[in-house]
Amino acid sequence: MLDNKGNMFLEEDDIIELMLLNKQAKILPKNSASFSLFESTCKSYGLENPFQVDQTVDGIVWNIPSNYKNIDVREFIKSKHKLDSQQLERVDSELVEFEKRNLTDLLRFLIYMVDVLRSNNIVYGVGRGSSVASYVLFLIGIHRIDSYKFNLDIKEFLK
Repeated sequence: MLDNKGNMFLEEDDIIELMLLNKQAKILPKNSASFSLFESTCKSYGLENPFQVDQTVDGIVWNIPSNYKNIDVREFIKSKHKLDSQQLERVDSELVEFEKRNLTDLLRFLIYMVDVLRSNNIVYGVGRGSSVASYVLFLIGIHRIDSYKFNLDIKEFLK
C-alpha cells in the first residue's frame, strides 16, 4: 500500500478489502488521492456514504449498500430460482435455523459479496467443508454443491 517514496496507493482488491472490513476511516488521509479513489470506488459499488457504520444486534459491522440491508432472503432465493414445494420447504427449514442463530444479516452480506465477486469477474471456490450442506448457501451462490440433490443434512453445517 506504500510505494518506494512512502506514498499510499490502493489497488482494487485493497479498496474492496477496506470496504468490507470498514477500516477506511482509520487508514486513509482525507486529503489524499487514495481517499478520493476509495470514495469514488465505494460509490460505484452503491455505498453512497462508505463511512456510515451500521451495527447489528451482535455488534458486527455490515458495511453494505442499503438495498441489501433489508433483503428478504426467502424472496430473493425464490426470485432467482424455480423451486418446487419440497425445495422451498428445505429453504424454509434452513432459514429458520439461520434465524435462530441470528445469521440473517450474514446471509444478506453474502448475497452482496457474491454480487460484487460476480460483477468483478473474481473467481471464488466451488465449496469447502460443511458449508456445502446448506442448500440456502448453494442458492445464494456461495458454493456450487447442490446439497438438496445430494441429500446433504444442514445439521452438518450448523453443528
